[in-house]
Amino acid sequence: MFFFFSKTLNYLLTPAGWLVALLLWAFFTRKPHRRRWGVGLAICLFWLLGNSLLTNELARYWEFPPSALPGVDSTRSVAVVLTGGTTNSHIDMLDGHPSLGPESDRLAQALYLYKRGVVRKILISGGSGSLPLGPAPVTDEGHEGGRFLILAGVRPADIWLENKSRNTRQNALFTKRVLRRQFQTNRCVLVTSASHMRRAVKCFQKVGVDVLPYPGGFRQAPRSLAVAEWLFPNETAFLDAYHLIREIVGYVVYRVVGYI
Repeated sequence: MFFFFSKTLNYLLTPAGWLVALLLWAFFTRKPHRRRWGVGLAICLFWLLGNSLLTNELARYWEFPPSALPGVDSTRSVAVVLTGGTTNSHIDMLDGHPSLGPESDRLAQALYLYKRGVVRKILISGGSGSLPLGPAPVTDEGHEGGRFLILAGVRPADIWLENKSRNTRQNALFTKRVLRRQFQTNRCVLVTSASHMRRAVKCFQKVGVDVLPYPGGFRQAPRSLAVAEWLFPNETAFLDAYHLIREIVGYVVYRVVGYI
């Protein structure tokens, strides 16, 4: 029930949900001045959320900062990669090669840690996060991510999958079990996107897992006052705003229900 509630709330409290609500209000209201207000607010909101300057400032505030390459630690030899867009699970490439998704940098960061000898094992955590009424995945994201890592040179024996979790809370709970049963530890290097890392770290700490954050997939950029950055809205900034605000809302919801 919480899974469905959290996914639905995440949509309603994100830019797309706000725009839809304003436009529906403008469409159904019978008073002309309210209709004008609804359309006007929707246009203003679209401009604000599509403003690269403002979105970049939000990213710089919210995203977890970049981490230096950790030293080799025999008690922290597992990199835990959280799924959620690392591969394109809605298309089957037929010839067997994986199709990477918008969050594939998580896999790249884990691969880098492995190649540099910082970790010896990679645990991919995450199952399907789709809603019952949404499109069903045609491939398993964890399996596809593992196949990509094998193609990149990771030994199959060094890849572990946890494909039952459907949200960050379950990522933490189920990963803890695997770490204890298979690796006799409660320590790991945690790899996820920079915008997701705050919530992920808190979730793992809540269940007793000692994590070393190693974020990837940054949306922020150096500050720029170029006219195009603040005057003209663009789709990339709007998408970034969507992801950032969704993460902030998710963080608040998790704190309210006691998951962090």
